[in-house]
Amino acid sequence: MFDTLITGGLIVDGTGNTPRQSDVGIKDGIIAEIGKDLSTEAHIVIDAAKKLVTPGFIDVHSHCDLVPFMSGPVRESRIKQGVTTEIIGQCGLGSAPHLERMEDWRSYLTPILGPGPLTWNWPDFSRFLNELNQAEKPNNLGVLIGHGAVRAQVLGLNNVLPSAKEITAMSRIVEEAMSNGALGISYGLAYLPGMFAPQQELVALSKVVADYQGLMMIHIRSHSRQVREGMAEALAVAKESGVKLQISHMRSYANRDFGITAEELLEMVEQARNEGVDVTFDEHPYQAGSTLLSQILPPWAKEGGSTEIIARLKDPQLRAKLKEDLSDPGPNYPGWDNFVGMVGWSNIMISSVMKPQNKWAEGQTATQISSKTGSEQADLSDIIDSMAELLISEDCRCSMVIQNLFAEEDIITLLKHPLCQIGSDGIPTGKPHPRLYGTYPKFLGEYVRAKNALTWSEGIKRITGDPAQRLNLAKRGYLKNGYLADLVIFDPEKIAAPEDYNNPAQAPLGIDYTLVNGQIAVAGGKVLQTNAGRLYAPPLYRA
Repeated sequence: MFDTLITGGLIVDGTGNTPRQSDVGIKDGIIAEIGKDLSTEAHIVIDAAKKLVTPGFIDVHSHCDLVPFMSGPVRESRIKQGVTTEIIGQCGLGSAPHLERMEDWRSYLTPILGPGPLTWNWPDFSRFLNELNQAEKPNNLGVLIGHGAVRAQVLGLNNVLPSAKEITAMSRIVEEAMSNGALGISYGLAYLPGMFAPQQELVALSKVVADYQGLMMIHIRSHSRQVREGMAEALAVAKESGVKLQISHMRSYANRDFGITAEELLEMVEQARNEGVDVTFDEHPYQAGSTLLSQILPPWAKEGGSTEIIARLKDPQLRAKLKEDLSDPGPNYPGWDNFVGMVGWSNIMISSVMKPQNKWAEGQTATQISSKTGSEQADLSDIIDSMAELLISEDCRCSMVIQNLFAEEDIITLLKHPLCQIGSDGIPTGKPHPRLYGTYPKFLGEYVRAKNALTWSEGIKRITGDPAQRLNLAKRGYLKNGYLADLVIFDPEKIAAPEDYNNPAQAPLGIDYTLVNGQIAVAGGKVLQTNAGRLYAPPLYRA
């Protein structure tokens, strides 16, 4: 007798094979049997006629590290859209390990990860994994160690070249993480403190990860004017260290004065593959981006973290220099993605602040916030002053959405490539980018159904089997006998996601059921439980 039986659905199994009509029987959290006309003896029977039945979606790029310690709608944001497994610790912005003296690091992370638990007491990575394991998780989690936390522990947030001894110290931290269950390492070379890390540091740490056959996921130094150099560096690190490489949100910008085409990016990837580099990449299907508000600042203004940033913003001479740098088109600093130069102030929207007195700013553009006119014709100097004062007031703990950042033609070109996977890049703070709530329904409804960029089999494979295989997620990512029962049942004619930047926390459409480890987490669009997830612990081995 099955615990749950799903009848009459069209199975899209994650392999890329042609869909087929079958029933699915689930017992003890495992897919026990797939076939036609299975016995209807089951505690729960779900009629999936005219629906697609697929593996649970795997989010390969998420910043929901601390959601298990949080409450509210963010806990439901993943399972409502069918995400049953997500990979956290991205862009080098990892919360662990964390020592008491690393409060500047915690402050820097807060606009991306949220505050999390009251105390961050994770002196080593295993302590963090243990606490995650005990927490109630809406879905399954796989964890990367963030290079930023490693470097912050050894070198702080300043522009420091590591000695051989310090690289050894960082390598030991990575070793401890990998030996206790990290899936790999992430780098954020456009963020503190990764922006100061030399290539030899990245190679040394990646060699440790390669020993465990782990994955290196990297936010390259620039997606803008130095995107070619950033790509070349990531590929060179992978080639020298032997690590598997996934390039996070591999895309350049719609404003071609600041970026290159998707075709040129793909040429670099394909050439590297021909040279033996094991490289893949991921995307989210939106033209808007989102990150820390402090990323509008040029590199010289960010060194040292929030305390030093605020000191510079308060300095009249440095404030004047900032206004000069943020004038169109701005200087060409190495590694600086000049978002204001690319899209203009009217496309910079504040998405999260931490202090109650500043909550009015969430959902407002930089030009609307300007204290002088509050209009689209606001004076440039006044806008910069307004942004500087907001950063000062918030201790830099605010984030932004950047509208009209990416080109639609690039999105389609990249999504169609067989090496592409889909990652939400979801940020669970404030009034977030709607990708937190709708990435997968948007991808399936818009790019698979409406635009026919991929078939249903190809689209589902991109978000299930491909990431499971890439990350060595045993018994996940496919609908097969003996696999863990992570499933989604949805209406292919209705699946979609609202894209409202002032009301992002809207539930997607068309998803009927999400099952996590055999338990029904979502039914009829209603959340039944947010504690069915598990921490993924990979088999540990050395090459």
